[in-house]
Amino acid sequence: GNQIFGLFEPNLSDRANYKLDTMEFRHTVARSFLLSYAFSFASFLLLVLLPYQKQEAQRRKREWSHRPAFGYITCGLVLFAFIYAMTV
Repeated sequence: GNQIFGLFEPNLSDRANYKLDTMEFRHTVARSFLLSYAFSFASFLLLVLLPYQKQEAQRRKREWSHRPAFGYITCGLVLFAFIYAMTV
C-alpha cells in the first residue's frame, strides 16, 4: 500500500469500510482526495522553476553557479528514493 494513504483511519484498503459506508469513512475518503489534489496542485506551482525557452535555459547555464555538489546531491537523492521504493 501507499505510505501516506496507509495512515488514514478507517483504512482505505479495507473493502468492508466501503460496504459499511459510515460518515467517518466518507470523511476519510474526502481527505484522501484533498491530499491527492493538493500534491497535484503543488506540482503546478513548481513549474515556475522551469525555463521558458531554450534561450533562457542557456542563459541560466551561463550565469548560474556551477557546483559539482548539486549533481552529487541530486544523484544521491534519486538513489535514496530508488532504494527506499525497493525496500518498503
